[in-house]
Amino acid sequence: MIEIKEYDEKYVEQISNIITRNLLEVNSKDYGIESVMKMAKDFTVDKLKDTLKNRTKVFVALKDDEVVGTASIDLSWYNPDEYWILSVFVKPENHCEGIGKLLIKSIEKYAINSNFKKLIIPASITANEFYHKLGYNYKDNKKVLNSENLYLMEKTFQLNFRKIEKE
Repeated sequence: MIEIKEYDEKYVEQISNIITRNLLEVNSKDYGIESVMKMAKDFTVDKLKDTLKNRTKVFVALKDDEVVGTASIDLSWYNPDEYWILSVFVKPENHCEGIGKLLIKSIEKYAINSNFKKLIIPASITANEFYHKLGYNYKDNKKVLNSENLYLMEKTFQLNFRKIEKE
């Protein structure tokens, strides 16, 4: 059984490992090993500690008390009505088990209960179809890679909706 919990710094080493493995084992197929090696430098334990403590909210997925996935949400730098979903990663051996979907649904529940209007995801080449299946649309309805070779995807929420009750 998968349990979604809020981040605690005790999970940072496992999160760093999950992200680095995904970059090297999965994303390198689309972006090349040299490119992902540069990206991986942003996800060392020390850098990740600083990054995650400044995010609005960070979630981890636990399976038998082991971190098997993570996702976070942060305020947009550009628009106070938008929040960005960042660093969504699941252990490679746990892909296709519904863990990513559980993490995204947890973020969406948090967003709805916090009255966020829009969520934006900078989606990798590998993950964009996954987000599309979860109801995220390509920004301006155009499937175009940005300068960082990511697709910007978004989901808008209506205001005056009822809050989702805790399960």
